[in-house]
Amino acid sequence: QYEAHMKAQEEQRAAAASAAAATSAGSPIFTYSEFGLDDPAEFNNFMNQDPPTDG
Repeated sequence: QYEAHMKAQEEQRAAAASAAAATSAGSPIFTYSEFGLDDPAEFNNFMNQDPPTDG
């Protein structure tokens, strides 16, 4: 039962990530606060766990 719960959570996160990727930045179908994030910069860090470094 625990494994099934964890699997469901992973699928939910994957669905949210793909939905986020499918939307344009101008009209997201969700708000950043739904992810517990206050601004797009934090949201970017959340979506890109391994961002490229500048310079």
